[in-house]
Amino acid sequence: MTIRRHIIKIKKTAAALKKRTSWKWKLGIAITGAILISAATFWLALPLPQNYETEVPPRPKSYSAKIISLRHDNAKGTILEIKFNADEPALTNLPEYQIEEIFAEAKTRAVFEKISRLENSVDYREIAASPLVEDIKCDIYNGRLIVEVMRQGPYSKARAGGGGNLVTIVFPAAENDYPAISNQKPAANSAVFPMRHTISLEAVLHAPLETASIFINNDPVQFRTEQLAPGEYRFAFETDVQLDKEYRIKAIVADQAGRAAVSQWTLEGQIPSAAALGKDRFKYLGWWGQINANGVTVRQGASAASEKLGVFSTANRVKVVKEVFGEWVDGKNLWYQIDGGAFAGAYIFSDFVTPMPQPEPPQDIRIPEEIKIGEKWIDVDLSKKIMTLFEYNKPLFATYIAPGREENPTKTGIYRIWYKLAKDEMRGGPPLHSYYYHLKDIPWVMYYNYDYAIHGTYWHDKFGTRQSAGCTNMTQGDAKFIFENTLPELPEGQEEVFAREKPNVGYGTGTVVHNHD
Repeated sequence: MTIRRHIIKIKKTAAALKKRTSWKWKLGIAITGAILISAATFWLALPLPQNYETEVPPRPKSYSAKIISLRHDNAKGTILEIKFNADEPALTNLPEYQIEEIFAEAKTRAVFEKISRLENSVDYREIAASPLVEDIKCDIYNGRLIVEVMRQGPYSKARAGGGGNLVTIVFPAAENDYPAISNQKPAANSAVFPMRHTISLEAVLHAPLETASIFINNDPVQFRTEQLAPGEYRFAFETDVQLDKEYRIKAIVADQAGRAAVSQWTLEGQIPSAAALGKDRFKYLGWWGQINANGVTVRQGASAASEKLGVFSTANRVKVVKEVFGEWVDGKNLWYQIDGGAFAGAYIFSDFVTPMPQPEPPQDIRIPEEIKIGEKWIDVDLSKKIMTLFEYNKPLFATYIAPGREENPTKTGIYRIWYKLAKDEMRGGPPLHSYYYHLKDIPWVMYYNYDYAIHGTYWHDKFGTRQSAGCTNMTQGDAKFIFENTLPELPEGQEEVFAREKPNVGYGTGTVVHNHD
């Protein structure tokens, strides 16, 4: 009985305890919940810390840019036009910009703020057509559009103006008293030998010599000067020169009024006199000469009264196809008819053309294995910029060419011409690049490596230098000669011909093209 009573007592005690705990537990839960809800309400009412701000920052306001043209006017100069479109209605029509002249480098720099994109750039035909502009480079960096214009010829401060959404930058034509450089050419003793040698440059200047700069292949050099006569000075400097190497020389002279003359030319080998060319000077359809002054007029006929077709600078080379006697100028009446380039068949007064080393066929040649005795083939020396047409081991023709620039080099290798056209249309290059091109009616086109071709050129006269986007540029007359003396032959009355149906390289029936350094 005792055990049973203890069990009953325990059960009653547990029941009472459970009853008392239940209402207290429920009350605790209710109080705790109320406290938590109040705290949460208070916390949510507090302002958020700054780094938890949920507002999205506004999108930066910007502009898009499009370089629409580069044209030359003989009276005004060269004109660059840039069009801007505002991304937001709240923006003004034009961004903020500034223009800086860097005379020591013959460069004009324009900087435009808040630019998001550049749609395209100028065609290199437009650059080649200007006697005052050598090149244009464009780039967007940290929201800034930087346009750098490398200058040549007579150089005055650029003028800028804006109207609507268009910025116009004018590179003025020369005034009568600008610090001209004329007769700029290497002196007679400036031969290139594989030893340390002095290169002397002669120039006529109208500015203090303290403002002069000279560059070789874009590197500044120390120089000395000698006064020959009032306003006449000779530049001289020393450099390590090598056989068969090309030296691009630029002389810049500025005056206190912010005007300058920029003279540039290419030196390679011994510059011969006109007499040194001899009777064989028309051996390869003419002889080559360097334009020795800026602003040289190209005319329709052998007369100063003849129609003006354009102008040359010291960056240009020409091929003289005929020597004629025309109008007397300064006691001389010798004029040159030239191949081109831009002005094929036009005339230049002889004083403005200095004979240069003539293209020579290679002496030690490697005849491609597939060439048979009596077969014609093309040798292209990319380092010397010389093309030679061979009949097996016999050179038939040699001339200067303009192969691809360093950023778009002409491909080396052995190929065959697979497709020929009397005229063709080409376009290529990245749209933002200064060498984007779209060219129509290109003459005497010979495709040899898919879309790589040998062809005539009408937009520049800088043969013997790297100018193209990968193709091989020739004068129009030289290209016609190569076209007519290679396979496949163009049937009479037709405009195109295939050597085979597909542009497979390295074999077929077309003439072999061997590109090498």
